[in-house]
Amino acid sequence: MNYRGWATTVIVLVNLVWLVGSARAQEQQKGKNPITITSDRLEVNRKLHSAVYVGNVMVDDKEKDLVILSDTMEFLFDEKMERIEKGVAAGNVRITKGEKKGTGDQLELFRDENRVVLTGDPRVWQDNDLITGTKVTVFLKEDRAIVEGGPSKRVTAILYPKAEGAERSKSEAPSKADQPAASKGGS
Repeated sequence: MNYRGWATTVIVLVNLVWLVGSARAQEQQKGKNPITITSDRLEVNRKLHSAVYVGNVMVDDKEKDLVILSDTMEFLFDEKMERIEKGVAAGNVRITKGEKKGTGDQLELFRDENRVVLTGDPRVWQDNDLITGTKVTVFLKEDRAIVEGGPSKRVTAILYPKAEGAERSKSEAPSKADQPAASKGGS
């Protein structure tokens, strides 16, 4: 796999880490747009140090042009409920960061390890370029990613050459038929 394929994966998923910064840090950044999380229901359990968003979950970070959609999203916090330690988005996960997109059944963020794992038929693409496998793991600090296959599905990277020094025009954007389905029903 070439550098562009890894870069696409890293760019899409690295932005999720910025999303799950502590609430206190977000409050201190005056003048910034807030992150908006909407869902059908929110369950907060201070004893378990968790917050679970259920049903049609949408995370919208206008500052970073990032949107995450899923059926559920759970955050596990430290004992003071001030710092997110782990985040899990499950069910019809769709990530959009500008022109970059990713889909899967589950997305796990391990904040202390600076590691993100996308599973359940993960697909990551930008323009026409597409990477698929059974598991995509991104090590954010190391700028390194591993895309794994399995017995029934191998890793596939479809990378289209781009003109050197020129960016693609909007007319070269893929048609909806070329892109993976945005949802598998629901949300």
